[in-house]
Amino acid sequence: MLSTALFAAIFAFTGDPTPTPAIPPISDLAGLQVGKCEEGRLSDAVQLPESPQHYVRITPDNAWGRREMIDVLVHAGKQMEWLLPEADPFTVGDISARYGGQLSGHRSHRLGIDADVGVYWRDAWQPRGEFVNLHPRELDTEATWTLLQSMLNTGLISRVLLDQSLINELYEYTVESGELTIEEADAIFPPQGARVWEMKGIVTHAPNHGDHLHITVLCGG
Repeated sequence: MLSTALFAAIFAFTGDPTPTPAIPPISDLAGLQVGKCEEGRLSDAVQLPESPQHYVRITPDNAWGRREMIDVLVHAGKQMEWLLPEADPFTVGDISARYGGQLSGHRSHRLGIDADVGVYWRDAWQPRGEFVNLHPRELDTEATWTLLQSMLNTGLISRVLLDQSLINELYEYTVESGELTIEEADAIFPPQGARVWEMKGIVTHAPNHGDHLHITVLCGG
C-alpha cells in the first residue's frame, strides 16, 4: 500500500523491518536528488503539462514548479488512472508563477514546491476547474486517500495541509478499511498538538483547507 521510502519513515515508529508496498513503482521519483531552494526565487521552472485525462489545471500561468513538484503530480495522475479509472481527473490549483515570488492570495507558493490539489466528492467526482467546500460526509475517502497515497508514495512529500474534519474522515477510512494499521495512520495523520514541524510525509490541519489538499515537496540540500 505504501512505498518503501514511506514505510521506512512509518516503521521508525513501529519497528517492523519488512514492509511490502502494494503499488508497484512506475517511476524512480524517490531516488531524485532534491536540490536546495533559493529563497524567493524559482529557477529552472517546469510547467505542469496539459493532461486532461489525469488532471485539470485551473490557471496554467500559475502551474510552474520545481521538477520534483511536477513529477509528483504527473505520477499521481498516472496512478489514479491505473488504480481508479472511474475517478474524475483531479483539479490542480496554483503552484507558482513562472519565476516564483509572491502569488496573489497565498502566503506560500513562491518557490515551486507547493501545489493545491482538489479532494474527491462522493462517486469519485471533483468540481471541474474549481475548489468547492464540502461537508466531511460528502468526501469520497477511498478516492481521496488513493490520490493522497500516490503522492506520499513518492517519498518526496514534506507535508500536506487539510482541514481537520476531512483528516478525521481519512483516518477513520484508512484504519477501518485495513489500508493502514493504527500505528501507520498515527504516523501519517499525527494528532493535533504533535510536534509536526519535526515530521515529514504527514497530513496536518490548516484552516481554509476544507476543499483542497495543499501539497509541499521536500526542499533540502
